[in-house]
Amino acid sequence: MKSSKQLLKQPTNQKRLVGQAAAAVRTGKVLPTPLDAWKRAVSEGGTPGIALHSAVMAQALNHQAGVHVVGAKPKVITRVPDERQTEVPMDGNQATTYIAYAISEQALIYPISPATSMGEHMDNWSAAGRRNIFNDIPQVSMMQSEGGAAGALHGCLTTGSLATTFTASQGLLLMIPNLYLIAGELMPCVIHVSARTLAKHSLSIFNDHSDVMACRQTGFAMLCSSSVQEVMDLSLVSHMATLKARVPFMHFFDGWRTSAGIQKIRTVPYDEIHQIFPHEALQSNLRNVALNPNHPIIRGVGQRPDIFFQNSVAANKFYDATPSIVEETMDEFRQLTGRSYELVQYYGAPDAERVIVVMGSAAETCQETVDHLIGLGEKVGVVKVRLFRPWPTERFLDAIPKTCTSLCVLDRTKEDGALGNPLYLDVCASHSDYDVRRKIVGGVFGLASKEFTPGQVIALFDNLKQKQPKNHFNIGILDDVTHTSIPFNDNINIVKDTTQCIFWGLGGDGTIGANKAAIKTITMDAGLFGQAYFNYDSHKENGATISHLRFGTKPIRAEYMICAGADYIACHHPSYVRKYDMLAPLREGGTFVLNCVWNTVEDIEANFPARLRRQIAGAKAKFYVINATKMALDLGLGHRINTIMQASFYLRSGVLPVEDAMKYLKGSIVELYTKKGPKVVEANMKAVDAAESGLHEIAYPESWNQAEGSLVFTAEGASRKLFEHKNIPRAINDQVDEFIERMMDPMLELEGDKLPVSAMTPGGYMPSATCMQEKRGLAPEVPVWIPDKCTQCNYCAIVCPHAVIRPFLLDKTESKTAPAGFEFRKAQGGAEMGGFNYTIQLASMDCTGCAICVQSCPDDALRMEPFETVAESQVPSWEYAINLPPRNPIGNHTVKGSQFSTPLMEFSGACPGCGETPYVKLLTQLFGERLVIANSSGCSSVWGGTAGTNPYTVTKDGRGPAWGRSLFEDTAEYGFGMALSIKGRRNALKAVVQRVVDEKLCSPELARLLEKWVKNFSSFDKVSATVDRIEELLPAEKDSHPLLARAVNEIDMFRPPSVWIIGGDGWAYDIGYNGVDHVLSRGENVNIMILDTEMYSNTGGQVSKASSQGSVLKFAQDGKREMKKDLGRLAMQYEHAYVASCAIGASYSQTLAAIREAEEYEGTSLLICFAPCIDWGIDMKTQMEWQKTAVESGYWKIYRYDPRLAKKGVPCLQLDAAKIKSEKMDLILEDQNRFAQLGRKDKDKADRMQSELKHHLDEVHDTYTRLTMDDEMLLDFLKAKVGEQTSEKMLVLYASETGTAQNLAKEFAGELKRRDVRARCVACDDYDFEELPNEKHVFFIAATCGQGEFPENSKEFWTNLSDPKLPSDYLNGVSFSVFGLGDIGYAYFNKVASDIDDRLEKLGATRLSKLGMGDDKAEEKWETAWVDWEPELYNTLELPTPPAVLAPPTYIVRNTDEPAQLETDRIMPAGASVLPLTVNQIRHPPGHDRDIRHFEVDLTGTGVSYNCGDSLGVYPWNAEARVEEFLEWYGVKGDTSLMIADPNEAGKFPVVSTSPRQLFTQALDLYGRPSRKFYERLAMIAKDSSEKSHLEHLLTKEGRAELLALGKETVGYADVMQMFPSAKPPLEYLVEFVPATKPRLYSIASSPDYDGSMLHMCIVADDWTTPKGVYKHGLTTGYLAGRGGHAASPTVINGRVNPAAFALPATPQTPVVLVALGTGIAPCRALIRDRLAQRDNDGADIGPMSLYYGVRFKASEYTYGDEWDSLHDNGKGPLTGLHCAFSRDQKHKIYVQHRLSENADEVYEYLVKNKGYYLLCGPSGPPVKAARDALEQAFVDKGGMSPEEANNYVTQMQIEGRYNEEVW
Repeated sequence: MKSSKQLLKQPTNQKRLVGQAAAAVRTGKVLPTPLDAWKRAVSEGGTPGIALHSAVMAQALNHQAGVHVVGAKPKVITRVPDERQTEVPMDGNQATTYIAYAISEQALIYPISPATSMGEHMDNWSAAGRRNIFNDIPQVSMMQSEGGAAGALHGCLTTGSLATTFTASQGLLLMIPNLYLIAGELMPCVIHVSARTLAKHSLSIFNDHSDVMACRQTGFAMLCSSSVQEVMDLSLVSHMATLKARVPFMHFFDGWRTSAGIQKIRTVPYDEIHQIFPHEALQSNLRNVALNPNHPIIRGVGQRPDIFFQNSVAANKFYDATPSIVEETMDEFRQLTGRSYELVQYYGAPDAERVIVVMGSAAETCQETVDHLIGLGEKVGVVKVRLFRPWPTERFLDAIPKTCTSLCVLDRTKEDGALGNPLYLDVCASHSDYDVRRKIVGGVFGLASKEFTPGQVIALFDNLKQKQPKNHFNIGILDDVTHTSIPFNDNINIVKDTTQCIFWGLGGDGTIGANKAAIKTITMDAGLFGQAYFNYDSHKENGATISHLRFGTKPIRAEYMICAGADYIACHHPSYVRKYDMLAPLREGGTFVLNCVWNTVEDIEANFPARLRRQIAGAKAKFYVINATKMALDLGLGHRINTIMQASFYLRSGVLPVEDAMKYLKGSIVELYTKKGPKVVEANMKAVDAAESGLHEIAYPESWNQAEGSLVFTAEGASRKLFEHKNIPRAINDQVDEFIERMMDPMLELEGDKLPVSAMTPGGYMPSATCMQEKRGLAPEVPVWIPDKCTQCNYCAIVCPHAVIRPFLLDKTESKTAPAGFEFRKAQGGAEMGGFNYTIQLASMDCTGCAICVQSCPDDALRMEPFETVAESQVPSWEYAINLPPRNPIGNHTVKGSQFSTPLMEFSGACPGCGETPYVKLLTQLFGERLVIANSSGCSSVWGGTAGTNPYTVTKDGRGPAWGRSLFEDTAEYGFGMALSIKGRRNALKAVVQRVVDEKLCSPELARLLEKWVKNFSSFDKVSATVDRIEELLPAEKDSHPLLARAVNEIDMFRPPSVWIIGGDGWAYDIGYNGVDHVLSRGENVNIMILDTEMYSNTGGQVSKASSQGSVLKFAQDGKREMKKDLGRLAMQYEHAYVASCAIGASYSQTLAAIREAEEYEGTSLLICFAPCIDWGIDMKTQMEWQKTAVESGYWKIYRYDPRLAKKGVPCLQLDAAKIKSEKMDLILEDQNRFAQLGRKDKDKADRMQSELKHHLDEVHDTYTRLTMDDEMLLDFLKAKVGEQTSEKMLVLYASETGTAQNLAKEFAGELKRRDVRARCVACDDYDFEELPNEKHVFFIAATCGQGEFPENSKEFWTNLSDPKLPSDYLNGVSFSVFGLGDIGYAYFNKVASDIDDRLEKLGATRLSKLGMGDDKAEEKWETAWVDWEPELYNTLELPTPPAVLAPPTYIVRNTDEPAQLETDRIMPAGASVLPLTVNQIRHPPGHDRDIRHFEVDLTGTGVSYNCGDSLGVYPWNAEARVEEFLEWYGVKGDTSLMIADPNEAGKFPVVSTSPRQLFTQALDLYGRPSRKFYERLAMIAKDSSEKSHLEHLLTKEGRAELLALGKETVGYADVMQMFPSAKPPLEYLVEFVPATKPRLYSIASSPDYDGSMLHMCIVADDWTTPKGVYKHGLTTGYLAGRGGHAASPTVINGRVNPAAFALPATPQTPVVLVALGTGIAPCRALIRDRLAQRDNDGADIGPMSLYYGVRFKASEYTYGDEWDSLHDNGKGPLTGLHCAFSRDQKHKIYVQHRLSENADEVYEYLVKNKGYYLLCGPSGPPVKAARDALEQAFVDKGGMSPEEANNYVTQMQIEGRYNEEVW
């Protein structure tokens, strides 16, 4: 064996090897064919099979294989007659697919615009059973990505199949690695590319050649088509040539312009393709080199440096032969069809001097322009390059006329930093190689579908005339920065003998579809040539669409939009007249048709811009109007005006004889709409007939030529006035305004083509908050608020996809200054709503009219009205409301509260009713100011990231979502990188800050702030206030040390951002799943939100792994065979990820909770959000109901998987809708078109698939149910499955709407378990009702919605429970107890709980305890009643006391003997203000047994305001003497230092440094009524055994009476502690056990409009004697009585305003009946004074007022009596009725009910006849009911009502807010 060194020394050996190889390359070694080998084996008695396969293997391994020899075997081809080459209008994608389908066995597809429809055609035809030329049905497979498609394509080719794929842009680049492999292995195939821009500084879905040019080095031959006809023809050429050449082909054409442009072309019959099909090449060049174990070879091996280079060059001969092979194939095609093509084709003057070289559709425009210029005597031409790779140098040079002196080479791609672009470099190299001398210039055109027009072609030819023509130029833009552009004139029309039409439509109105039908009609039925191209703006739907149609008797080559010479222009939406320059292309005498409501010259002049009127008159246009919108609605066509406008086109365009046109149109209606039913066909037929009468010609005056004015249409070139958003910082507003003027407005006006380079920001960056100024005004109808029906739930706001309907809160001043027509009502809710009014306002100019808010409103408080009638009037109210100070006093933890938070995603370009946007909008409401969003490409990037209009906005502090997009496939990794970067930068900053603090490098104040920041490093909420101050101080100190300077450089990292990765299911389930999986596995603190539409929504509704079995979608036309991927369950397998599945329409609260929990989770979270889509075939206004149906049926799961729960010993998974109603699946399968259409196509298949789907959903539900169970529950579950008896347990059922009742029920179940009771807790509707009689103990926690409605998760349960067929003993043996959550302010207070309680008793169940009535208006809300109900129930059940374990103290307390350093003189409760008490006036005579006082508080300068009917919450202080007494007993000194740390930030103590005296006097309710929990805690602490036993006894059933007795003696916390001295809690526990002082509420007796800044109160002292004879008095009334009241030196108190608990009269004219019991006179006085103010200040007429006032004695208790007498003035004053009931002033007691009965006529007239208002105020008790009874009796006596009717009438008054009680 010779060494390598020896071999190198033998040149003769090397020469021999080289010589042999060269000879083989030249001649090719001819081997016997496999069939010849088989024949020889048969004749010679060998083994035929072995011989056959060995010969195949030998051919594959033949290193001397020759190439296809052109002309060696000429074909005999019969030309196909023209009549068999059917002429059909189609677009380029369909033309491509027509051929690809014919010659393919496998197609691997994946959606990407604009190539998607090629895959759709393949799938549709395959599903329909269409046969290819081999009489087979190609198999079409959708892959998970383009890279996957390329890999599968490679695999198909490797095993010998004819395979293809279709792609564009980034999709093509994902294929590049496989393209190298396929080309390197010489595998014949064709990839069809609808060429599209690559994403650079921004994404663009439009056309240029940057994608294909990025692949020119892969080894694929590249063949370019320039028209739809060429696409058809060269597709066939490429498929034939690849088999002969063994070189794979990339056939490409211009995306959109050619791929979507429609032309009438000739097709090639399938049965004729065999004439030129290379069958032998298929066998030898594909099948015989395939991998097959019968003739095994190896491919794809690894090679070392010694042979890789040579092996690469071995393919050269195949590439060298390819151009000739393509020429041969083109010639064969010419023989077959008569159409001739060349590799490089010249068109123009034979003696041309100036020539353009170009590829693609621009060549057609060049040809058309060349004809025009030749006609003018110019010597010009164009070279159309078809074969770009392998580059045919000789053919190219031969194609150029010898007379040519200068060439202009056009590239539709831009290679930044390159010497030249690809085509230019090849042209230059060709001339250099052959030493041909010409002047050659090159430039760029048409990037991202920038129009290329005849005017630009002329400019290029003119450039070549120059002595020094501009090189490296750009054409089509104005480059005023680097000055590379060539000027041009687009106002040139060279189209001849062609009718040109432009249609301005609205996305979704049917215009595009109608125009496609018109092309078919006019070209097929009328025999004309036609061309159509469609242009769209960037909105998902409801955006502008512009259809450019051309018709003529000759083929049309104008591959550009109509820019001049238009014969017909139609505008289908009236708002466009103020936005777009539509008529610039209209020729003189052309026709303009407008859909609008204006039909007179006067109407038009009032609404048309002057510029548009001048255009109409200047063009001498024929101008017609038609109200197609109204006609369509009247005909039942909804908003689809297409048929009416199409009929108008035929009537007025003259493109066809009218009679013929109408016939064709009606024929197309039958064809298009028959599948939708006869009613739809009939309605469209009527629309055609109605169009003639609906068209009105406008005889405009000559004066329009000189029209002046604006009404916008770019305001004659001036900037439009922009709305000032005062809640966005001025600096940001200025940036936005500048951007809008510079960029956005021209883009919105579709004038972006005219923007110069200098207007662009390098890198493509754009500001937030621009959508707020878009104001499209496109909705046909908009919602209108009905305030008197509204319960202020805010549901309308949470469901709104576009954030156009929102709640706002106004204070008194803002309410007064609101514009006319601004509706508001008193804000309902707790103390937080005090002083506020509530309104719902609509951004009518941004609304899309989807009506989801109307459909979702539980109170019917919204209705839809025509846009024209209400939209303009709503604008001032919206603009006023949006500039109100942002207010959310109740926080965003509830559904209602979340909607007071400003959405930082608004007015997006999403489709009307979009199912995705509500989730992202809610996310921005919760965490918008900290969001960093990594957005996947898809719908959410289109509506969320379109250039110009950015829906993400900012807060008043300028913070808001920062948004970015990478690629479709790598979004998870992109967001992961963001998270890593932020984490790294923040950790580095933390280290710097720690050094600054440790080394004392900054001022003491800044050091304290930085230390606090380090402590709360990860909490946005905790650091925000600190960071505000740091941002003020840190920059001022940056020069004092480098570390401080470094910290300043990272100042934007002080607040922790929250990274959210957002995208659709196509990304998350398919192309990006690997990334999602990897991010989940890493556990970083990043959140993933998947907007699951169960299809590729952005590309038109293709199937994804998120699609369900049986759904019919694009790429799955015969129904998806596989089940939906369970992505949530896959994610749960990591166990450390938070996972939630949501459906906002099924549960607002669950979605809210899931987003909040995901954000707070310190790790990776995944949210899968159910997002209905218009492509489902549903009415989108019902999408929230469909979400609910999906959850109820089990089709969609809502759950939360929280790994943190494992530490608590409970299952991590919580199924938030545990019971499914399988029968509801039929609604989905029957009514959603994505499922229903399968049944129409193939019922048997549909039945089978749908049955499998239902079974699968049941199995999945069973699996998930098990995952929610602990061991005991799972054991019971499994026992029940097999029919075994389960052990006894208690059942807790909840009826919850917002989640409060659900949370309480779970806490209650937890408490039962603490008492060793097995408990199950489920929603009512998740429980199997039939099991109820088998339960022993059932507890209900039930909330009431609105006016007595059951929550959604309990309605079915109530239907079953209230079934009248149930026997009265149905629940014998079942014991129950019910606790309700309600609001006393509603008519049906706790009605749900009451109904359940009553019904259970009637069915034989035994009540364990009285009905608990939680009240949201009680002092502690529902907890006030709960603290009594819960322990009573435990006692009744005789449950054991849970283990007494005292938790560690919440607060860290340090008390030293040092003098106290008080942080403040007054401890201020949260929300309270310091209020001066200026009047404390006694209103009772001396010696009277009741202390009645009038108080006045001066609000001047306090910032506090109130509204009529509000109350004032007063925070009392404990008497200092009693506090001192307690402190002495407790053993602490009152003035010593007391420091309280609150590590959990519970918020109880607003101070840190205080003293015991101040704390127990001002902040803690030391003498309030002790809670049961306080006794429990003392029992744990008590050291004395007898005291401990006594305390424990009080908590038992037996000790209940004694405990109640203590309550009656009104002992306080201090008293109880002194009763049990051994239970004295340590100070750190004492401050925790004793609650903070609560405000006592007092009705305000004044009106702000009448009394100005003075707030009045009328209060009677609260005092009593206990059963043991001890005199007691109320803390607050005693505190107030002791306060001085002098205006000069007022005493101050702590107080806060609480909102009224009752409604106010609707108008000043509404009659009012006021009933006052004692000091209940206060709100009555306020209302009377408020009405007087409306009379005196506003000049309002006021209605009658009647006061019924009940007190004991006139002399001593007739409070404000002088006022009443004066106002009544014996019936002549504004107080029209004064009826006093002084009960003790006569022998027989007279009460207010008696006075009401005496004045029944007045009561009936005011309240019934005149729809008046009733208010009763005073202490609760029998008089309240007696007064109501008197009302009802008056209605019976005077109105003829029955008692039941009268009762119902009063109830209805209560619902309407006309009957009110404020009692205490």
